This record gives sequence, C-alpha cells and structure tokens, in this order.
Amino acid sequence: MDSSSAPRRSGRGNEAGLLTSAATIPGLPDTFWNFVSQACHMPAAAFALRPGPAMPDPARRLLVHSRDMTTTLATYHESLIRIEVLRWQEIDGWYLREVFLRAVTGGAIVEYGVVAIDLAQFSPRQCDVIRAGQAPLGNLLHRFEIPFVSTPIAFFAAAGVDLAATPLAPPAAATCHGRFNRLSRESGEPLAWILEILPP
Repeated sequence: MDSSSAPRRSGRGNEAGLLTSAATIPGLPDTFWNFVSQACHMPAAAFALRPGPAMPDPARRLLVHSRDMTTTLATYHESLIRIEVLRWQEIDGWYLREVFLRAVTGGAIVEYGVVAIDLAQFSPRQCDVIRAGQAPLGNLLHRFEIPFVSTPIAFFAAAGVDLAATPLAPPAAATCHGRFNRLSRESGEPLAWILEILPP
C-alpha cells in the first residue's frame, strides 16, 4: 500500500482545454485528484478536454454513454472482464485504487482506470468485498443490487508521452481517449468517481 499524501490543488482550466486542477471539473474530490496526479503520476496537463461527440470511434462508442464501463467493455470485447489492482490507498473514508481491466478471453488490457470509492455508502460486508479487489466496481454494484446512475462529466484525449509514467505506458506518439465519470445512487449520493482511459 502506498501511503503517500499530496497537497490540495486549485485553479482553472486554460483556453486550450487542458486541465490545471480538479476545480476544472465541478465536484471532483481533491482526494481523488491528488491520487490521480501524485500517486498515479498523471499531470493535470495530460488531459485535453474534448466534447463527447467529437471523440473518434471506437472511443466514442465505448465512452460517450451513461452505462457502467464494465458492462460496456464486456459487450464490446465479447468477453467477461476481470480486474488487476495495481495500487491502492485508503484515506479519510475513500478507497482509492489504480487498476487494469482485462478481457478474460485472451487477457488483453481493455481499460486503465483510477477509482475513488466512498466507503460510507456501503455496508461493512460490502466494503470488505470491495477491498478484496476481486471484481470491477460495476460488477459489484450489480451483485450488491444497488441501483445506480452513471454520469460522465468530462471527456479527454491524452498523449502517450504524458502517460509514460503510468503502468499503461503507451507509445509516446499514441493518443489515448478517456473520461471522468461519477457513479451515484438514484437518490443522488455519489458512490464513486472514476478516471477511465482506453488503450491506444
């Protein structure tokens, strides 16, 4: 477990649509942003915001929707999806983890992700299952029979060179596409905040 901490961030996006801080995306928790930028080594400037409809296919089909990504990726790749936990921290009631989602058939990486889960929204037994890291969150929410709403809040492109320090480590000249997403109860309480990046 990486127990490092990071300072809080503030600021505004620039005219080119690059993120300069969590403040560029309304409501994004500082704890989540710090984990993304500090523990997972993704600088704010790596994310160039794009309108959803402007995303190229197949990224648009995989990202621009209100479904959970686990189900979407399973359908697209015609395979069950398994999780590989790369790093995790637990801070102030947040369970944060960096993951690969892989197709069970063939083992290919189908998503690189970072998630902040609000453990206060789950029972002690459910928290234990989440911490075990044996299944993607989308699968667990269905297993727990928790109705939820998926709300994409920003789409982006990221150059491979800016993701070089991540486990995904795409070619420097590649472009990856992704989104920031929020999963909430139907009554509105956020369950998790997620950064989802497709491999190039």
